[in-house]
Amino acid sequence: MNYKETIDAVELSLLSSAVPLVIGESGIGKTSLMKDFARSHELYLVNIDANLLKEGEIGGLPMVVGGKTYYATHHKLNEIDAWLENNPGKVLLFIDEINRCDHSVQQELMNLILNREINGYKLSKRVLVTAAMNPTSKMDDYRETDYQVVDMDPAQEDRFIWLYMDSDPKEWIRWGMEEGDIAEPVVQFISNFREYLNYSSEEEYIKATPRSWERVSRALKVFEARSYEEKTLYHLVKGNVGTKLAQEFMTFLEDNKNPLISPEDLYEMNVLTQFVRDEIAEASHSRLYILAKNMVMKLRERLHPASCDRFSEVLNLMPKDLRISVMKELKSDYGEVYPHLLESDVFIEGFFDCYGRS
Repeated sequence: MNYKETIDAVELSLLSSAVPLVIGESGIGKTSLMKDFARSHELYLVNIDANLLKEGEIGGLPMVVGGKTYYATHHKLNEIDAWLENNPGKVLLFIDEINRCDHSVQQELMNLILNREINGYKLSKRVLVTAAMNPTSKMDDYRETDYQVVDMDPAQEDRFIWLYMDSDPKEWIRWGMEEGDIAEPVVQFISNFREYLNYSSEEEYIKATPRSWERVSRALKVFEARSYEEKTLYHLVKGNVGTKLAQEFMTFLEDNKNPLISPEDLYEMNVLTQFVRDEIAEASHSRLYILAKNMVMKLRERLHPASCDRFSEVLNLMPKDLRISVMKELKSDYGEVYPHLLESDVFIEGFFDCYGRS
């Protein structure tokens, strides 16, 4: 499943009183998905990393007080109770890396996840529980995986709804341009080479993942604000995504040093000059796609007829196959913008130019 399908499946699982278990490669965005889900549903997120737990931690160490045995409550569980005591909403408890801990720790977590209590501590009914893990070699699509995991026994596995999450470059690109705030050159590079979002090679130890491209983006922003040598940036990119992709990324940066005209300038122009028209005509599909997406985001802030006409005018200068792709995305993903564009004669003219007149 892609990102949106997975987040919808998590919602349906929780609404049906089940516990969703998201399975996906390291760095694919499982934790980000839970953060987005919690934010969109106004839930307070508490994250427990199972791989950091030792036996007895989540259950609490025993203490004898007045001849009775009590168990110290783990600080994450105290965090849940403290928030619930002072707020009217709900908590999303996310247990990550559940197959990267010892069996004894798994058993403690299963008591908490499925029985909703452990050693006298009880989870409130206002707590929703989710979990995530890396794939194992016993799964059909991951026979060659080399994750060091501890498989749950069949009885434990049967208590979850298993949701397999894949990376979707198209979704990642959109996320990167909006809430992800990924540096534009990184977005352009992945737009050009979508297979590189998740990439591994037998010749290299380092694997490229969505998480590693986020780190490249952050480093690129710092690099652009300071006076580091390009070789320094190369070594950092190499350390995140490997030698092959680092070399290709640096070549890509060199080939695309001259940016296209900005969306702000396009909207402010009285007329599109011939220079601008030629620049758009000579640009690559990936650069034009990014330009169109950036113009859409700016259009959200200025939904008046003149801006809709200008966006449509620029879009109509792009190749037909790209225009069709952008128009489809506008209809499916930008419901607040698309109706305004349908009122633009320039947009409608471009639509019929793509699809033919009846």
